[in-house]
Amino acid sequence: MDECDAINIENCMLKDVYFYLKKDVRKLEHANEILKSDRLKMDEETLVLYEDYDKLKETLSVREEVFNTNLSKLESESPPLKKTESDFTANRRWNSSSEALKWLDTHHNRNKKGLGFVTRCTVNPVNKKYVGLQENIICFHFGKTSHYHYTCPLKKNVVERSMIYVK
Repeated sequence: MDECDAINIENCMLKDVYFYLKKDVRKLEHANEILKSDRLKMDEETLVLYEDYDKLKETLSVREEVFNTNLSKLESESPPLKKTESDFTANRRWNSSSEALKWLDTHHNRNKKGLGFVTRCTVNPVNKKYVGLQENIICFHFGKTSHYHYTCPLKKNVVERSMIYVK
């Protein structure tokens, strides 16, 4: 009888193990079904991505052709641009308007008046008593020392400004 009870107990234990294994197999089958459905979704998404990739490739090739044609047009137009750029670098000293105006002010006046022509009249004072002492020379226009009224830079600036308004 002991043997029979031992076999019954072992049989019950095997039934329990079988039940748990069967339950695990069902869980695994369910997980397998979920994975299969996920794989199908991923395959569909992959196909959509491949289609989008092909479309992007086509648009990229079209845009590349347009870019190449535009680049060839620009390259055909570039010799005049390169010439202009070389002229610009060669005449770099004229790029600043102040430098150009300075040049105009100091060159080619030939006793002309107007923009770009500076009068260079050197007036020698008649009554130079103390030649070397600039403190003794007084400007009677503004009352400053070191120059005469007919060589006064402030008076010259006032005259130039008034000439601008007259024009």
